[in-house]
Amino acid sequence: MNRLLVPLHGGGSLKKWCIQLLPVALALSAIAAVLQPARDVAWGANGHRVVATIAERHLLPIARVRIRELIGPSPLARIANWADTYRGTSEGAHTASWHYVNVPPGQDYVDPPGDTTQNIIQAMRLQERILRDTTRRRDERAMALKLLVHFIADIHQPLHAGMASDRGGNRVEVRWFGEPTNLHTVWDSRLVEDQHLSYTEYVGFLDFAEPHEIAMWQASDYLMWMRESQALRDTVYALPRANEGEVPDLRWGYRDAMTPIVERRLLQAGIRLAGVLNRVLGGFPQE
Repeated sequence: MNRLLVPLHGGGSLKKWCIQLLPVALALSAIAAVLQPARDVAWGANGHRVVATIAERHLLPIARVRIRELIGPSPLARIANWADTYRGTSEGAHTASWHYVNVPPGQDYVDPPGDTTQNIIQAMRLQERILRDTTRRRDERAMALKLLVHFIADIHQPLHAGMASDRGGNRVEVRWFGEPTNLHTVWDSRLVEDQHLSYTEYVGFLDFAEPHEIAMWQASDYLMWMRESQALRDTVYALPRANEGEVPDLRWGYRDAMTPIVERRLLQAGIRLAGVLNRVLGGFPQE
């Protein structure tokens, strides 16, 4: 490996060399950021932990016991982001398309032909079947639990019921308070992280659903959750106007308008995740 040697004497001061090399380092960093492939990660790490922790607060005692049997004493928040790590491995690469579904504008979801799992709707159904099947090995059911915890959060992010034409907003260039980014990243993490709260603090702010809301949200199904996200897309894409040749700069107006939607979707995801786990692991008959 070739190394860049910075002379400490006889060739100028260390400070001078560092100043000269700074533009090169910044340029290399920018190139790396451009070359890094975009990832469809819903809610970011803390958003997924918020959903998992809300769910854990609404679990039935028997569901808690069954979860502990599968993954030990770890909280659900600890496994909430496992699916993103897994899909980055050679073993889990086939799950990349399980994190989202593409639905063109004005169209409803239709299951793709064939027997293979191709999108998040099919993936959630598959993981629920595996988790419910007590004849399966413990490690298979534990993996299904990890995936399901993640996917139920994913489907509540509006751009995970997105459009293939812009890769769920990944190709929509925007600025976030002046910083270049894309619309998907804004919804993945910026709107959540901009609250400057830990995930446990955020849970404490959000987890106040009324009993009738809990009952209504848990009575819906995966397709309904997807359709809710799809219905929110026009609102998500309502970007401020930009001058010709510039990209929209999302600031306080967009943030303040979208934050209530983000928080409602996080809360709904957590309540619904609890409902699924209570149903699947709580000993209730399959509906």
